[in-house]
Amino acid sequence: MNKKLFFTLGAVPIVMIAPAVVHGEETHTVSITGEKTVNETLKATIEKLPANSLVKSYQWYYAENVAGEGSNGATYKPITGATQATLKVPVDAAGRSIFVEATTTEGIKYKSESVEIKALQLAITVPKLNDFAVPGETVKVQGAIATDNAGAKLQNGQVTYSYQWFYKVGESFTIIDGATSSTYTIAKDALDKDVKQIIVRVTAKAGKASVESDVSNVLTISNEVVTSMIDEIKEIFVNDYQYKFTSIPSFKAQLTDLDSKYQNLSAAAKEGVTNYTSLKRALADVEAIEKLQEKVSKVDEVAEKDKAKYLKEIEEAYNKLDLLQRSLDPQEALYKDIRNLLDPHADEEFKDVRKINEAIQALLVYEASFTKYNAADAASLQAKVEEIDKNIATLSQDAKAAIQNQSVLQDAKQDIKKVQQFIKAFDKLSLNDTPNKQVTTAKSIRNAYDKLTYKQSQLVTSEWITLLLQAESAEKQQIERLNNEIAGYVGNLGTHYPINPSSTSWNSYVNDVNRLVSEYKGLTKASATQIVGYDKLLTLQKDFKTALKVIQSIDAYQKLSTTKGVASNKLQSTYTSTLKAYNKLTSLQQSLVYNAETFLKNAPKTSVDPGKQEPSDKAVAEKLITDIEKLAKVENYTFATFENAVNSATMVYKSLSSGARKYVTNYHILTAASKDLSAVNSFHKKVQVAREETDVKKQTKKIESVQKAYDKLPAKQQYLAKQQYENLLANRLVDNNAPNLTRLNNEIAAIQVNGIYTVSVEKINELSAQYNKLNATDKKAITNGDILKTAVSDAKKVSTFMAQYDKSFTKDPSTVIKAFAKLTTKQASLVSSTVRQAISNKEKELQSANGVLTLIESINGLVVKGEYIANLDNKVKELRAAYDSLSTSDKNAVKNYKKLTEAEADLKKIADIHAQYVPADGDDKKRKAWKSAYSKLSKKLEVLYKQMYPSDI
Repeated sequence: MNKKLFFTLGAVPIVMIAPAVVHGEETHTVSITGEKTVNETLKATIEKLPANSLVKSYQWYYAENVAGEGSNGATYKPITGATQATLKVPVDAAGRSIFVEATTTEGIKYKSESVEIKALQLAITVPKLNDFAVPGETVKVQGAIATDNAGAKLQNGQVTYSYQWFYKVGESFTIIDGATSSTYTIAKDALDKDVKQIIVRVTAKAGKASVESDVSNVLTISNEVVTSMIDEIKEIFVNDYQYKFTSIPSFKAQLTDLDSKYQNLSAAAKEGVTNYTSLKRALADVEAIEKLQEKVSKVDEVAEKDKAKYLKEIEEAYNKLDLLQRSLDPQEALYKDIRNLLDPHADEEFKDVRKINEAIQALLVYEASFTKYNAADAASLQAKVEEIDKNIATLSQDAKAAIQNQSVLQDAKQDIKKVQQFIKAFDKLSLNDTPNKQVTTAKSIRNAYDKLTYKQSQLVTSEWITLLLQAESAEKQQIERLNNEIAGYVGNLGTHYPINPSSTSWNSYVNDVNRLVSEYKGLTKASATQIVGYDKLLTLQKDFKTALKVIQSIDAYQKLSTTKGVASNKLQSTYTSTLKAYNKLTSLQQSLVYNAETFLKNAPKTSVDPGKQEPSDKAVAEKLITDIEKLAKVENYTFATFENAVNSATMVYKSLSSGARKYVTNYHILTAASKDLSAVNSFHKKVQVAREETDVKKQTKKIESVQKAYDKLPAKQQYLAKQQYENLLANRLVDNNAPNLTRLNNEIAAIQVNGIYTVSVEKINELSAQYNKLNATDKKAITNGDILKTAVSDAKKVSTFMAQYDKSFTKDPSTVIKAFAKLTTKQASLVSSTVRQAISNKEKELQSANGVLTLIESINGLVVKGEYIANLDNKVKELRAAYDSLSTSDKNAVKNYKKLTEAEADLKKIADIHAQYVPADGDDKKRKAWKSAYSKLSKKLEVLYKQMYPSDI
């Protein structure tokens, strides 16, 4: 390893060198390089240390023995924190000797020779103060900066300064106790204590060196700058109500200069300028006047449509100026310019207002106790409204406020929109649609039409009404055709359907009936109520299915009867079961069984094997066969004779021997007849129960049960039961109090024609009362219930309106007129023609009245070019009386009413100030109070005051 190689041990640079010790004596092997001046850097150099020495630390010392130590083994004062190979010379080292000591890892210490640091030669500049200050102001020392003439670059924090303030007493200065800071706050009562001049001296110290400055310049304590500023501000006024100036630009420059002086004052001095607010106000007043002048100068740049508003803002701005502010308008030049700008032809606008009012009035016509628009349709009305709006747009705001009947204009716009929305509904209607869809769409359109007011409905042209009627009647022909076709199947039913089906025509009949049912289901509810016999058509549809099963059974028997080898007993059982199925059919169902006649004539022939010996009563059995055969044709019997015949045949059969009974081959006919007889007897019991019921409503329900039971009886049983059944219906109890549903339904249908009610509110309520008394079943029979429901709702609204009419029409007709206008055409038709005529007349009267417009014009005329007219007091009283005589609605039309109340308030204000008036030779305090109040008047009110009380000025 190279023994001269350097290593780093921690943060301390060390060198591997051998210690230089000779005969046990120390030699100075460390040297110090660098400038020996405060704040310069010294460096410990160890090149001369013995080879391979390892320096682990340094310590710099003052070459001074520590007190109490001897020369041998002396201890020196270490420099705090100086433990590096370099040292920035501290200020405390100035004028002192220092050395450095290096210690190796073996504990051997090597030190340098002592070097002397240059002593500081401090100098300080003279402190400086402002020349003047006011009591209460805090003054601060300026300058007084210490430097080293020997060349040391002193840094912040290395020099400390101390201060001493003095004040002048006679021709000498004495210290101010406690005034040892760089700032000094002058006592507010300094002048009272005869403290008028002060100075300061500063002492600077760095290390052990110090220097004392010369005394500062003399600062004079005085209120002169404040007093001067106060006086200068006072000079901008002639008096409390007038500025002293020659021109706005020069006055503004003067004020700006004063404000600049004020801003340069100390806080204490500013506090002493007690009238600075006057200066501040003067600056604001000049700015306000300049802005107003600028605004006046730019009038020609304003768009015509905005000019009225712009001029009003100028007029209002000038009127906000008080007497002092207006003194900045010499010879009232600005005021005159503003007056000249105000439109001298403003009243001419009201001629246009009258024309517009007449145009609005012309929108309506009055006829047949109804008010409607003077237009053929919505489009032509819209053109008139747009023209009126265009003319209104050219008016000033005040003139616009004078437009009468603006509600008519707004109503017209809303009505146009409603009609346009209604016509838009026709986009969904096409005559190419199915009748059902046309009627459904037409119903929606009709509902919308019924909601239109009378005025709105009159804007709907006939082409739309025709199209609506055409769509509404789209199902009419379909209904007529359906009724005719259904009548061909189920009209005037007796015991047979009026058709004669066959095997070839059967399917066409079935399909045709299915088509009719499907078409019916596609009808609207209202149209469906016009179909006659639909319930019977449904029964026919079901009867086709029931009859088809029997037809198929008969075909199967016929086929079996022609088949060879079929056992007679099988053929007989098939015939018997088929005959039973046929006999269970009602007469109407049997009429559909086209193969029944052939079947009934093709009964199987039966033979009886008597055995070895014929019975003795065989002849009786053969005669019984003939009697039983007759029972198959019940139409040849009455119920009583049929009952006797069945009972007689049954007794004969029971008396036969077992051998003879085999010969009665048609015994099944007797069995079926017995069952029919039993069923009819059971039915007769139901008839008897219904016949014996004495309560009409209960009997009606029981008869309904009997009717349903009768419809379910097979054809033969219906024939046998018919006499007592028809007798029950013919002699049923009559409820004289029962509602006449047909008449009620017809009366409801007749309450309106072409969308107009033909009856009174009382009649609608009467029909509603009748309807409400019906039970749920009867209500279902009233097919025009929806018409009645709508009518009742309309009647309620009309009743509410009539209550409002009776209460308010005389004192507040406008409100009643608006309420009437909201009624639909149908609702309005329920209002008597007398009431409608009264409303129409009043509406015409109100819209043609010009008294309101005259009052509006008169109120606007109270001010001409920004000033009240002469004799204002009397004119205001006259207009007040005129306004108070108006109705509530007319008062609402006087949109400039505020101008009247403002004039009244201004008259009172002028009178109140006049009441404070004191002549110039009167009480000064009261005179000043009046003058103060007077000075706050706007220019408009100042002119009015001079008009009314010229002797006060």
